[in-house]
Amino acid sequence: MVEHLKKLLTDQIALMRAAVQVLDESRIRVSAFADRLDSELTISERESCEALTSRFARLNDFLLQRVFRTLDQIELADEGTVLDRLQRAEARGLISSAERWRELRLLRNAIAHDYLIESVDRVLRESLIAAPN
Repeated sequence: MVEHLKKLLTDQIALMRAAVQVLDESRIRVSAFADRLDSELTISERESCEALTSRFARLNDFLLQRVFRTLDQIELADEGTVLDRLQRAEARGLISSAERWRELRLLRNAIAHDYLIESVDRVLRESLIAAPN
């Protein structure tokens, strides 16, 4: 069972690296016009913004729900809340701050509910800042 989980983790890490690369491409694309986020954007620019926030949210989900959970399963610690999982990831040295990742999770939740028009600009700016570079 543990060998299966280790293989799964190896596969997940490869997928994670690919997702980080794609997210970085979106971050670079949006950074090119980030100074104009308060003005009218072209359709293409809006699509780039949507790609950035969607990719950010998917990577956040993938890390928290798949990679960190698989690590917990390998170490027989797959119990507790999302915050418990983040604290274990911090204890392992995988993340620098469970609290910061809790904030990123809240941002991910805002992205998932970005039909709240008044918060779309804030969510986009926070995603751009939080995306790895």
